[in-house]
Amino acid sequence: MNTRRLLLAGGTGLIGRALLDNLLLTDWAGHILLPVRQPQQWCSAYPQLAADERLQVLTYNELFASQQAVDLMFCALGTTQAKAGKAGLRQVDYQLVVDCAAWAKQQGAELVSVVSALGANSRSPFFYNRVKGDMEQALEQLGFPSLHLWQPSVLIGERAEFRLAEHLSGWILRLPLLGNVQALPGERIARVMVAAAAGSAAASGLDQESSVTRYRVRDIKRLAAA
Repeated sequence: MNTRRLLLAGGTGLIGRALLDNLLLTDWAGHILLPVRQPQQWCSAYPQLAADERLQVLTYNELFASQQAVDLMFCALGTTQAKAGKAGLRQVDYQLVVDCAAWAKQQGAELVSVVSALGANSRSPFFYNRVKGDMEQALEQLGFPSLHLWQPSVLIGERAEFRLAEHLSGWILRLPLLGNVQALPGERIARVMVAAAAGSAAASGLDQESSVTRYRVRDIKRLAAA
């Protein structure tokens, strides 16, 4: 596979950081754009990663003001209503995701792989699920040749900030009998996202009609075991 130019949005969170680690292990990630809120602080915290010549760390404003060829976009952006309020959650989980995808589309991206959530539905009575549903619809309307939407349940793994409710529910939902509600490690989701992108027609540079694929917990487990 030829080397590809990537955009990784939300690369500092649980899944995003695992995405970055997995992408840097591939032989096809030739250049990775990593927008963060404070580039200097991030580079100081991760000097070995920052020294990787494939990685370009910049702010989101710098990203949107630039013109750079992009083949693939990975996105793991997300916050919580407790941390950001309703307006802040919608700004991150909907608007920033869509803005990044629209920019990537202008730069030539063929595949967008985005972490959504179980229950994403624009008509849901729950605000969080409505936001995720609106985001998915907006991405579909952009018309990428290939769109991967990942819909995990509760995530397991180390976060920068402690989320008590997610921590407790993660322990409760570990049982495999819970199907698509089962909690999964963020690293496993990231690993499967990278593998799916590598195996997609878009990642191989092949022409195809616009397609949308939704991956739920059962799908993620099946792909992880393949």
